Amino acid sequence: MDMTLPSSRRPSPDDLATWAQLGYLPAPGLFRPEDLAEAEQLLDGLLAAKAASGTDDWTMLQNGKTVSEEIIFTAQHEPRLKDTEIFRQCEAYAAALLGMPVEYAFDHVIRKTAGIGKGTRWHQDVYYEKDELYRYKDRVHFWIPMADVPLMGGAMRYIPASHDGTMYEHKTIPGADDTHYVMATGFDESAAVDVPIGAGGAILHHPYLLHASGPNTSQQVRTAWILHFAKPRTASQNMRYQALQLRHGWRRAKSGLKDRLKSLIP
Repeated sequence: MDMTLPSSRRPSPDDLATWAQLGYLPAPGLFRPEDLAEAEQLLDGLLAAKAASGTDDWTMLQNGKTVSEEIIFTAQHEPRLKDTEIFRQCEAYAAALLGMPVEYAFDHVIRKTAGIGKGTRWHQDVYYEKDELYRYKDRVHFWIPMADVPLMGGAMRYIPASHDGTMYEHKTIPGADDTHYVMATGFDESAAVDVPIGAGGAILHHPYLLHASGPNTSQQVRTAWILHFAKPRTASQNMRYQALQLRHGWRRAKSGLKDRLKSLIP
């Protein structure tokens, strides 16, 4: 894949300094309207198919209405996403920002319903990593909205400079049915900064950075594609990763078999 960027889209020295100091970097005007349209069409197809199949653990309901829905490993469900201009631009920008080659690590899409879209609680992305914590040192996460996101449209919120390697405690909300979502504790929320951004822009953040989003009380659906790029695994790290994948696959298969057997018992 071509990893070059036009000079106008490369991180500037000020961008590099902001990234290092704050742990997040707004990048307005990174994509053209046609780039957004290309990705949005593919994401809309995935979300429509998900909605048609019914709710799951990644659907948040309130009074019987969907307020937030999410699809993880989006590019595995729709491989054409990796061929989009947005993917190419993010990969090249991440390599320029980190000063090293990078590879795709993860992605997901989140849609907040217009008018009633629920916000996302404070968290660190690194909290969700249980097997490969070393991959979170040289890594960048892109938050890419498909339309303008004003303050009341579910804008992102950050705690500047909270990416110093501290792992904050995360707690499950008592009584919540979305138990894979958690809330970080033990920090000063008064330091939070809201970051609205226009269509065509992205916000980059470090995986240790505390971040959240407000509720979408606007009249526009808020859809965001989140892309993660990281320093490539070494040969030994890749072997360990493949072994972990086999182990996780066996556990999933074993769990599925148990559920199947239980269903057969009268």
